[in-house]
Amino acid sequence: MNNILPNGTELRDLLSNSFLTTSYLNKLLQDKGIITQNSDRNASFPIYMSLLLSQEEFIYLYEKNNEKEEKDKVKSVVIPIDENIDLADLCLDLNIKEILIDKLTYTPNYEIYGTPNMVISNDEINLDITIKKTSNIKGWSNRESYHTASLSLKKENDKLIGTKTFTSKDSEKVIDFAIGNYEEKLKEKNYFKKDKIISRILFGNFSNVNRFKFFYSFANDFKDIMKFDEITDINILPDNKKSNELPLELKDFFNNVNNLSLRGKKLQDHIFITQKDNHEFIQLKSIKFKYSFDKMGCDGTSVIEFEFPDKNNMDTSEFQFHISSLLIDKKDKELVTNSVITKKINSVLNKYKLEKFELFRTEES
Repeated sequence: MNNILPNGTELRDLLSNSFLTTSYLNKLLQDKGIITQNSDRNASFPIYMSLLLSQEEFIYLYEKNNEKEEKDKVKSVVIPIDENIDLADLCLDLNIKEILIDKLTYTPNYEIYGTPNMVISNDEINLDITIKKTSNIKGWSNRESYHTASLSLKKENDKLIGTKTFTSKDSEKVIDFAIGNYEEKLKEKNYFKKDKIISRILFGNFSNVNRFKFFYSFANDFKDIMKFDEITDINILPDNKKSNELPLELKDFFNNVNNLSLRGKKLQDHIFITQKDNHEFIQLKSIKFKYSFDKMGCDGTSVIEFEFPDKNNMDTSEFQFHISSLLIDKKDKELVTNSVITKKINSVLNKYKLEKFELFRTEES
């Protein structure tokens, strides 16, 4: 990047990426005092190609490029431990690079950036990881990318409540390897509770009915954080194990349907939500909620997706949520950052989901 003159063909690779929206590209023209009659991306492209960008303009577009995968996804793990162990004793040394060498049977297209270590901060154990990913088949603007993951462990009596936050599948994989190695070390030191296992929130932990209840419990106002507005997206699957039990109206509707995605406004009033008698025949896979907020030092809205993302192994698919859209009113943008709001929302939702998991999980799980 330091050796690139940002104009002509070198700009083409960067500007042609679809995640650089028209509004971002128009801002570039407006800042240079260029007004066009047609704001269409294709019509303006020759103008972009003829420009020589300043360093600040180039960095602006390059950073927008790198934001495409940087939405934090959040998952949880619960590690059973001896409650008499001090938090400091649970802060163990993990050599992530050696763990990868031991676990991987191939050479990955990423490497660990820096030297991650477990540290104690504010009564929590934190592990932050950054991976540098390299691809030789992409253009220069996408050849190198950095992805983060973190593990936060908070002790609650005889449990360590772990929060996984990650931005890509590879960074999640690295943090999962770290958790596996951490479990082994806890067992070696006899810190791990006997006859117990690490628990996660899995698709198979719920009956169809209780999975609906678990998801819909997030259609809630969270005090001093945000207020529920509406459901905007629903993704459901017919339960093939109960195909012979389907009511006639559902049988006709789901004929030859593998999955169904609905997008709209106020879907909380849709029959798939309101007709509770049908919930036992339907598998709810993901749902999006829109919230508004005005008590976090700013006004704005957020759309949050709650989902079981694994399409191939649904029963073991692990529940996650992420903020897919976060809009802060223009008047407040100088007062607070997106990252501050994101952390507040993630913290509240993470605690809430664990409470609701205990309420709605099936007993045998």
